[in-house]
Amino acid sequence: MKTIGVRALRENPGVLTKFANEGEYLLVTNRNVPVSLSVPFDDDLLNSGVHVSVAIKLFDDNVLTLTKAAQLAKMPVESFLMQLSVLGIDVVDQNEESLLEDLEAL
Repeated sequence: MKTIGVRALRENPGVLTKFANEGEYLLVTNRNVPVSLSVPFDDDLLNSGVHVSVAIKLFDDNVLTLTKAAQLAKMPVESFLMQLSVLGIDVVDQNEESLLEDLEAL
């Protein structure tokens, strides 16, 4: 595992891609305190289930739609919905008034 400071990373951001392509982990530090870990996105990482965690996080942060997140997680949408439910993550972000309006419209 390699280490790089935030300042050096800012000056040479391509180092992230370089080490990822070489299969190296890269620890990012700020004043010698670890702040982030860059991990190559490879089959080993996917096999460990990290892709599901990433998909859940990106969905919860409204970066990915439900369908796209399920695809990233390599799960059917129904299974992904169950996973979100177990974690207590809301799938529908709608207030009660808006939901009632939608129900009346149906």
